[in-house]
Amino acid sequence: MINKIVFALTFLGAGILTILTLGIPWLAWLNYLIWLSSAVGTVIFINFIILSFSNKREEVTLTSESTRLRVASFVTSFNEDPEIVKGTLDSVVKATKGYGDVFLLDDSTNERVSNELKKYCESVGITYIHRTDRKGFKAGAINNALRMIHGYDLVSIFDADQRPVKSYFHDILQYFQDPNVAMVQVPQNYTELGSPVALGSYYQQVPFLNVIMKGRNRRSAFSLGSGSTFRISALKDVGLMDEESITEDAATSLKLYEKGYQVVYVNVPLIWYGEPPRDAAAFVSQQSRWALGYFQLTRKILKYRLNFSVFFDFIAGFFYWLKEGPLTAAELIAPVIFLLSGLPFLVINPVLYALAYGSYIVVSMALFFYSMKGREYGVKGFLYHQFVEYLEFFGVTSSFIAWLSRRKVPFKVTPKGRSALSLRVVIPHIIVTVLLVISIIHGIYLGLTSRDVILKYSIYVNLFWASYQLFFVIGAIFFALKIGEDSTENYIKEKIIKD
Repeated sequence: MINKIVFALTFLGAGILTILTLGIPWLAWLNYLIWLSSAVGTVIFINFIILSFSNKREEVTLTSESTRLRVASFVTSFNEDPEIVKGTLDSVVKATKGYGDVFLLDDSTNERVSNELKKYCESVGITYIHRTDRKGFKAGAINNALRMIHGYDLVSIFDADQRPVKSYFHDILQYFQDPNVAMVQVPQNYTELGSPVALGSYYQQVPFLNVIMKGRNRRSAFSLGSGSTFRISALKDVGLMDEESITEDAATSLKLYEKGYQVVYVNVPLIWYGEPPRDAAAFVSQQSRWALGYFQLTRKILKYRLNFSVFFDFIAGFFYWLKEGPLTAAELIAPVIFLLSGLPFLVINPVLYALAYGSYIVVSMALFFYSMKGREYGVKGFLYHQFVEYLEFFGVTSSFIAWLSRRKVPFKVTPKGRSALSLRVVIPHIIVTVLLVISIIHGIYLGLTSRDVILKYSIYVNLFWASYQLFFVIGAIFFALKIGEDSTENYIKEKIIKD
């Protein structure tokens, strides 16, 4: 009950602030969305700070008991480039040698791809499993294979582009000495960084993998879909992988938490290869799918009997996607409406607002950069991170609408090994850019001609937000249109492999 109350208070608090600061009545919806964005942002920030200071060190030693655990390594594939899949299979075979066997779960509908992969598996002794119905998508493929195999204690899952190092199982099996540990997750690495979007995807993952997931170790960590090793008995205890959600990894993790199991996150680079989205269309498709999956989890987060830490961390994840999508759209619209119409949708002393919000920004940014210290992130990483996040706002908003309307969205694998220019993805951004530029010009004119001091300060505040948003929206457009090699690719790639 307390979990639902905390969730409701976020929306209720924004409603109370809306009533207290209501301007034009018919713009109450915009007032509410702006306050909700502030409330949600505060929850996300508090959660980030809690996790950044949650340093749970693991002191575990591999024993003969843990080495006797038998592993089934699953590589999942759906119409992937056969050469990428073969490279991954080679790495998984080397890592699994002495611990168990390797299986390729190939749901490919492309006959040429499936035939080539089948022949390769037969030539190197890998068990090839192929389905044609695609029921349950990736989760369905995993469940189908689990029903077919026997005599294994653990199942380890790898995407077609996620390659484990040779010591992978030597490093993770020790954690399964604790019978309450249902899963061990390792960070995913992006090393094929051949475009600004790809590099932005890498920087987006740095705080998530190194701060958020690290802080969620044995608290609320969850499967990332690849680099996940499950105790098979625990999976069977919760009815195997969740086939209802488009993000089966997080949904299955929730089921494990409801049963009282623990998830360990080992923040060690045990995967040395990974292909991020290389262009804007692939990136938006990936992020929209993740967002929709998390929106679909909301009912389960509220329904399941979760301890407060698990609930708070997962609900902060829901708030993250809410802010990245519809609430970012509201933040883009708000200064445009005010600067073009002069209609006060929110009535508050602009000086007080600037001082309060300005202090919040300074403190939150200082703490954020402090938590990222020594992680090869810096100002450049922050900018790249923000550019790609502004790139996704329309796609995430579309996923939110699809979730509310219960519209079915087809499952799409993130394209790999290629990049292409897609103007369609940035049409909303171009429209927003035009509106922001017009509103800034009009706002400057109003600021110069107005004699009302309070109105002037209100205009200045909105000019700041419009300019701030414009900078990142233009950056997002630039990233979307620039698909060539990035000069920092080799530096990042070489550093990851070296480390």
